[in-house]
Amino acid sequence: MEKGVNRMEELNSKFEKLIKKQAKYESSVLGLNLLISRLQKKYAANQTPEELKNCLQEMESFLKKYNSIVKKDIEALKNL
Repeated sequence: MEKGVNRMEELNSKFEKLIKKQAKYESSVLGLNLLISRLQKKYAANQTPEELKNCLQEMESFLKKYNSIVKKDIEALKNL
């Protein structure tokens, strides 16, 4: 169980960079690209820790729900 938690913490730091536009990533999955863009705009409009947490939760939920089609993206995001 701890490996899963550590993996999500590691990914959350990558997602945080994406949301804050400190890193750039383009997926072959249109839905993921749209989500990243929307979350970047959402966070840019309200740069609070609470908003960042909400964006990270939304990103995590999306990746869990569509895990089968974004596996390659998850691996690539680890290397950001």
